[in-house]
Amino acid sequence: MAVADRKRVLAKLPGGLALVLAGALIAARAQDPEPPIHTRIDLPSVAACGGCHVDVTHEWTTSLHAGAWTNANVRTATNDFRKKSCRPCHSPHSVFETGLDRAPAYRDFNQADGVHCLSCHGLADGVAARRTIADAPCKPRYEPRFLTAELCFPCHEPTHGAFAEYRESDAYELGVRCVDCHMPVVDREGERAGVDHGPNGGLNAEFVRRALGWEVSREEGAVVVTLSNRTGHRFPGEIPSRAFLLEVTEDSGEPWTLLLRKPGKKEEREDDRLRPDEVRRVRVPVGGGEVRVRLIFQPLPLLPREQCFVIGEWRG
Repeated sequence: MAVADRKRVLAKLPGGLALVLAGALIAARAQDPEPPIHTRIDLPSVAACGGCHVDVTHEWTTSLHAGAWTNANVRTATNDFRKKSCRPCHSPHSVFETGLDRAPAYRDFNQADGVHCLSCHGLADGVAARRTIADAPCKPRYEPRFLTAELCFPCHEPTHGAFAEYRESDAYELGVRCVDCHMPVVDREGERAGVDHGPNGGLNAEFVRRALGWEVSREEGAVVVTLSNRTGHRFPGEIPSRAFLLEVTEDSGEPWTLLLRKPGKKEEREDDRLRPDEVRRVRVPVGGGEVRVRLIFQPLPLLPREQCFVIGEWRG
């Protein structure tokens, strides 16, 4: 029985009986100690894992995983999580508990931690890791499932379909996993090489710029923009709030625009995102004036246009 549960039980009992039971619980606790701190998904990640993994925990605090429950855009999109189907992936128990072929179980406590360290690393009897380190406090052990792309399936496929897209990609054929791009290997001072747990996704402008190749050429009566999806999934990403805008303006006239994004579930809109590895040519008729081409990425629906990422710009 956890400490909080014991206190609640004792508070409801008459004084004399409470003392007797308290003594019994103290004796039982010696045989039923609190679980090790590194197994405590009920604690914030900073408390459960941050004592040893300071740099990794700091990286995680800047990530979309850490903000999965608290991000203002997420709260708006889910109506403050009244949309219950969103809860399991934004506050998940360990994915190993339910398996890597289905959505995780919803963690109805400590939701503010979003995707907790133990949501991905937690095992029923230990901590999943890339290698076994017997003398480490949390005794991480090699877990082959932890090293597969399927580790990302529970949260990124059942509702978003990102894994199905990945299976159509060259990356899948080559054995490139999700984490090879989104959690690249880094060397930390005084530590062995590990992977970056930071914001390597749709909120990272430099990361997004690497995801899309582009070229612009001017032909007779038109500007041709060639877009190349370098990711192992559709571009822009797996949720409708990710949007890509192509803007072509001649002289000081009104811009011609093309917006690519995933449609919402009840929205009658074509899914016009770039398929994995797709190269698409967009031909825009123009006259003889100066043309400006801008490629803009909107990572969040509430983000003002001026704060969106400019992936590239061309004039000619």
